[in-house]
Amino acid sequence: MKINRLSLIFILIVMPLFFVNCDDGDENSPNDVLGPYVKVDNPSISIDGINVENFPIMDGSDSTMPLRWIIACNLLKLNYQWIKPPMPLWTWDVLPDYEGKMTEEERYNLAIKMQHANTHGSFVNLIDGTVDLIITARSISRDEKVYAQEKGVELLESPIAKDALIFIVNPKNPIGSLSSQQIQQIYTGTIRNWSGVGGVNAEISPYIRNSNSGSQEKMETMVMEGLEMYDWPEMYVGEGMISPYLQIQLDENGIAYTPFYYYDTMVDSDETKAIAVNGIMPSKETIINGTYPYITEVYVAVRSDIDRSSMAYKLYEALVTSGTAVVEESGYIPY
Repeated sequence: MKINRLSLIFILIVMPLFFVNCDDGDENSPNDVLGPYVKVDNPSISIDGINVENFPIMDGSDSTMPLRWIIACNLLKLNYQWIKPPMPLWTWDVLPDYEGKMTEEERYNLAIKMQHANTHGSFVNLIDGTVDLIITARSISRDEKVYAQEKGVELLESPIAKDALIFIVNPKNPIGSLSSQQIQQIYTGTIRNWSGVGGVNAEISPYIRNSNSGSQEKMETMVMEGLEMYDWPEMYVGEGMISPYLQIQLDENGIAYTPFYYYDTMVDSDETKAIAVNGIMPSKETIINGTYPYITEVYVAVRSDIDRSSMAYKLYEALVTSGTAVVEESGYIPY
């Protein structure tokens, strides 16, 4: 099992330093590094007999990392805190409080079991059998289905939360709303100037995600509806979910797409702005009532040949049947 050495060092050594001088229930500190401290007195999800040794190897999307850690903290009865390290480009995340609860070896073993290969990588890992359970921002993709068939593997998937695919622009861009058709025309290259959609006279920079990423798969299937996107090689933003934000912050004429949860809960930045689609702003309210046009789902998945007595399958069942509370605790909208 592989884990990035720098990530592990940060998890085990650097991140615990953020707990110093942190009182229970504190609001964000003046530099917005520390968020709420959560006591897990009454776990929002539980499984009898689970511990670090039999804890399932989990993987998933960038945007589901807080949810996965909150699940782990509840199952292992660890208090935790929301943190945003004081470094450029870091997002809000969840830091377990191991004090008095785990040995260094147990912390190390848990860190290894909390994998992070992103959406496509986590599906490949699950199909290959190197992880036990994944939580992703979408269901299995077309390419991943082919790979699973080649391997003779079938998956069990169930939606556990709602999210949305949203569009972001630079705050200096006066555009506040686009229609679904205008978005399609921008990404097919039919409209190439913001003046064509009521904006300034400037060339549009449409940013895309890498193939098989959760956002790219949703963009192609849900938004473009089979239309072929223009080839924008100079606009390619790479594999990280933070990369569209970096581009938009620097480009007043850019447009990109991202999960609502990542934008609303994890990035928490005023250097990009979400726009409405067909006059409907993305929000928890418009996702719940179904008025926002591009609502997506967050899935939990395991292999169909999984041992039904395993902790991974018990966790899968628990999330599907009684996962509402832990989903809400993460800030996601329960399915």
